[in-house]
Amino acid sequence: MKLESLTEVLLTEIDLENHWTKFSMDVCPKNLLDSVKEVGIRHPISICSKIKPYKIISGHKRVQAAIQSGFTHIPAFLSPNMENALVLNLKENFSTQHYSDIEKGRILNKLITEGMHEDAIINNYMSLLRLERSKKIFQDLISVKKIESELQKLLHRFKIPVKIFKMFYLWTIEDQKIAEYFFTKTRPNANKWRDLLEFVEEISRRDNISPKDILSSPSIIEVLKNDNLLPSQKYNEVFKILKQKRYPVLYDLEKRVALALDEAKLDEKTRFKYQETFENDEMQLILKFKDESEILKQVEKIFQALQSGSIKKLITAIKF
Repeated sequence: MKLESLTEVLLTEIDLENHWTKFSMDVCPKNLLDSVKEVGIRHPISICSKIKPYKIISGHKRVQAAIQSGFTHIPAFLSPNMENALVLNLKENFSTQHYSDIEKGRILNKLITEGMHEDAIINNYMSLLRLERSKKIFQDLISVKKIESELQKLLHRFKIPVKIFKMFYLWTIEDQKIAEYFFTKTRPNANKWRDLLEFVEEISRRDNISPKDILSSPSIIEVLKNDNLLPSQKYNEVFKILKQKRYPVLYDLEKRVALALDEAKLDEKTRFKYQETFENDEMQLILKFKDESEILKQVEKIFQALQSGSIKKLITAIKF
């Protein structure tokens, strides 16, 4: 595409409803808005001048910033048509934009809609999205269209990678909606998304029930609706519920160990360590101290725990 001229156009002459080349799912960032208010638009947008209202080729956020700053005009490169507009946008934003995997999937789908063959997209354009020229990655990303819109927005917001969210491709829309509700309430990081979804998948396969049935169980909904809990606390509580469902025997053993430790009343500087999977029956008592008095205090409490039988309960639980 050849850009013919640079001029100033009225913002009222721009089509703000046409999002064909709008790739980012984010609103205008504050730093861009502040910059525009202070120094104006330093980098012209690109528009198709064939018909009015003009269609944006690149610069959607700059247009938003100009409108919010109270401008009436904006500098723009004029192009006679929209041919290859998607590719021009990608090339213009290559050095500045870092798209989420959801955004990348949406962009690839737009290129397909444009009539491009998948081999051409893989070989010529995936690098503009900082992607390997991989057919598997291409297939994984274009399947984002299987995810309902609100969940897409959430996945983008938390920058969840495709290797984690691609399990949603096999979920029904109802399953996805309850997942969107759950993660909106808990707001975990990507690793916690992965850990919890793995539990849901394992329970779903084992018990032949849907993810919706799992995430909308009364005990989980009660936690999610508890306004006295922070999002991180809600996640932790639900994780415990799912862990108990997934590993009931392991959960029971962990509970027995926790009760025995509480009963032992060891000094706060004494650490009791064991293999959490209970595959090894070796245990450690670690004493941290600065002087003899601290050693004595810890040893006395260990001796009391031996006399009360709580240490024996610990050993019995771990050697089950």
